Amino acid sequence: MTNIKKFTNISGVVLAGGKSRRMGKDKRILEWEGVKFLDKVCLTLVELFDEIIVVTAIEDYPCGHLPVRSVTDAIPHTGSLGGMFTGIKEASHSSVFVVACDMPFLNPSVISRLCALPDNDVVMANLSTGYQPLHARYSKRCSLIMEKMIQDGNLRIHSLIQDSSLSVQIVEESLFDDIDPHGYSFLNINTPVDYEFARKAASHLK
Repeated sequence: MTNIKKFTNISGVVLAGGKSRRMGKDKRILEWEGVKFLDKVCLTLVELFDEIIVVTAIEDYPCGHLPVRSVTDAIPHTGSLGGMFTGIKEASHSSVFVVACDMPFLNPSVISRLCALPDNDVVMANLSTGYQPLHARYSKRCSLIMEKMIQDGNLRIHSLIQDSSLSVQIVEESLFDDIDPHGYSFLNINTPVDYEFARKAASHLK
């Protein structure tokens, strides 16, 4: 981490309110290198941002041992979009990096490169697997659009990048080829199969 810049003008938001139905157990407490998933994500972001906000559906995960602020969804039952809305609205800074809590390969260098790009309302990667809204940077202005989307019953995060009132920068995966050639930093764990794949991948990287 010695060459990684710390962003004092960007807040980090961790979405940790999913129901983990496909995993069959709470993903937040899955272990990765002896640390719980959520804890590992938070500790990675602490090295990059001076404010970390953890958004949960209800107060069901103790965060007192972490240098973070925990909040609950401002608008319940609105999925990831609702969590993003809450985190961005609660953030102290005008720019926010949002990430899911189930991404064990989070790469500080990848996050740093994404956050160092020019200011836009949305800065998001587009990989061969699709857009990556849960590993992206957003401006405070996005919260207004998100709130309107929620009111309209549209919880599709991808709709955000189609809003003409927002400035959007989409970056291709080639931007990260030299620091994350496999794209693992964007990998999220939804099922036991995903978890096993990630563990095997990690062993091959050692």
